[in-house]
Amino acid sequence: MASKTSIRDHSDSSYEYWRWRILIGTMIGYVFFYFVRKSITMAMPGLETVGVTKTTLGIFLTIHGVLYGVSRFINGIWSDRVNPRYFMSIGLFLAAMTNVFCGFSQDIASAIMPTAPDAQKANLIAWVIGSFWIINGWVQGMGFPPCAKSLMHWFAPREHGVKFATWNISHNFGAGLLFILNAYVVALGWKFCFLVPAALSILGAIFLFLALRDSPEKEGFEPVESYYARTRGESKEEEKPSEKPVEVVEEEKTSLWQDLCKNVFSNWAVWVLCLANFFVYIVRFSILDWAPTFLSQAKGLDLTSAGWATACYEIFGVFGVLLSGILMDKVFKGRGAKACFVYMLGCVVASFAFCKLDTESLVLHVLLLALIGFFIYGPQCLIGCVASTIATKKSGAASSGLTGLFGYLATIVTGFGVGFLVDDATAPYKVERDNAVVGVLALHFNGVDTEALLKDKDSLSSLVKNAEAYYDADRAYKNFEGDENSAKYTKIVEAMETSTEKLNSCLSKITGVQSDSNTLAGPAGDIANKAGEERARISQAGWPRIFGMLVFSSIAALLLFALIFNTASPEVIAEEKRRAAEASKKA
Repeated sequence: MASKTSIRDHSDSSYEYWRWRILIGTMIGYVFFYFVRKSITMAMPGLETVGVTKTTLGIFLTIHGVLYGVSRFINGIWSDRVNPRYFMSIGLFLAAMTNVFCGFSQDIASAIMPTAPDAQKANLIAWVIGSFWIINGWVQGMGFPPCAKSLMHWFAPREHGVKFATWNISHNFGAGLLFILNAYVVALGWKFCFLVPAALSILGAIFLFLALRDSPEKEGFEPVESYYARTRGESKEEEKPSEKPVEVVEEEKTSLWQDLCKNVFSNWAVWVLCLANFFVYIVRFSILDWAPTFLSQAKGLDLTSAGWATACYEIFGVFGVLLSGILMDKVFKGRGAKACFVYMLGCVVASFAFCKLDTESLVLHVLLLALIGFFIYGPQCLIGCVASTIATKKSGAASSGLTGLFGYLATIVTGFGVGFLVDDATAPYKVERDNAVVGVLALHFNGVDTEALLKDKDSLSSLVKNAEAYYDADRAYKNFEGDENSAKYTKIVEAMETSTEKLNSCLSKITGVQSDSNTLAGPAGDIANKAGEERARISQAGWPRIFGMLVFSSIAALLLFALIFNTASPEVIAEEKRRAAEASKKA
């Protein structure tokens, strides 16, 4: 038997109030989820000072990303059957608590091993942070699914594009506000990069519990499709439902597995969206993670300029997201795949130009990165929306969670995969670079045992690292000649002096010649120049593969969206059939 529920007397203004309350509440809540997801980023430099290595942190971060993708799918299944008010607030509270334990990891290590050497304590700190960060990856998956469910239930299919797009900017606000916050908090110590966001997120969990509610029907409102059609003049029912209780027949209750099989696993369009999201995220994270390195190594920009260029990628992504929702709802009438196709067409052109552009112009690189950000963040937003709508309300969160899983599986390619490809392509050039640096050293210092130095990897690595730092500082210094009043000039001079001191100290240890700027200035400059030349060759060797993959992924996503070009939700299709039938009768 189908179950029944009653609609209580609610004004339309009350309905609108709750719709906006749910939208804004989920947006604010997801901002706090970002607070306790990206908090580790600003803490990482401080963790290195207590002996935690990048390699160790990298392993935990990779596991965190993959587990988060799995969690989005699994928790999406449960979220379809649970009140978002409880599910999301509990998830945020648990995520905040994992950050609390990460913040006190050094104290925990000292309490467990008070007399242990620093190296052992550093190892224990890494394991404490890593363990709780893996847990964080799972509970983070409790953030998006209840948001998707809430948007599905409180907004009609015809407005999903705009509302999902509006909600999606919480990603950008969350990351941006956190980096601003922790830019000041980090001065207190790395542990506060965990603790302060955690404290704010606990307050955010309380806010979510107070702000959110379940579906409109559970709160005594009419179904949102009826409300939308009536209030937007698309229904013959001009008046609101009778003030007397009205019974509304709900859908027949089915098992969780039946819903998944019917709406998700047997829906081929959902699987196409999953594959498309995999390629979209390759483009998104390839730029987000590697653009600063690529621009500095392969294009010759300084890191500050490369950072601003990447920031423009994020900023213009917000505009792309907002416009994508309007295109889906207003232009393509609920068919989000059409909007995604148009966006990926632009992304193919912009990414190809970015890869092939042979210039060091900051303006052109900023423009192209901004265009890629604009075009890639539209599909990144709409894929979850389209997956939710075509899987219906009963499985919307699970469907969007499945596409999210495939998206975060792409981090294996953009993280480990990109690093491997670059290292593999540049391995022969690294050998040539080391030999060239040692050859220059031998010309200046006859007493240097070049064969022994080539075997001493630690000393050689230190020499090359300092030579390249000296090269970068010298290049930046030359770029600012004649512009001594620039705000960056003082910092560049300081960096030049520091790199000079470190390189001379390194040369002194290797050659036995006492550090003297006059004695070592010539050799230091020649070694640095040779290291810089060879590093340029290294950077050019691996990057074409990586950004060729970026173009390929853009084309792959474009073709996949073409396969489901005309896909729409069952509600939109039913409405179009009804209107066509009415038009046919009138004719």
